Amino acid sequence: MATRKSEGRDKLAVAARLQLTRDALGKRQGEFARAADIKENTYNQYEKGKNLMSLEEAHKLCDAHNLTLDWIYRGDQSNLRAALADAIKAIRQARRA
Repeated sequence: MATRKSEGRDKLAVAARLQLTRDALGKRQGEFARAADIKENTYNQYEKGKNLMSLEEAHKLCDAHNLTLDWIYRGDQSNLRAALADAIKAIRQARRA
């Protein structure tokens, strides 16, 4: 099955990718947020889809976890590290089963 180049771009789609990424990296929410110097309660709002993170906060996540803005905002996995992309794929497949 081919991977879609781009996925949903609304705050719920971004929230789902944040949680998926965190799960793929094996991090707890607080740990994931603190590594990017984002307050835990603020990050929680992003992952729940209540708020869309600012570009500045997204850059912090990218720097801390080696992500891309294309992945966070558009769902484009093409420039993610292979190990992370593979982990995301495995989680998606397991959730479909």
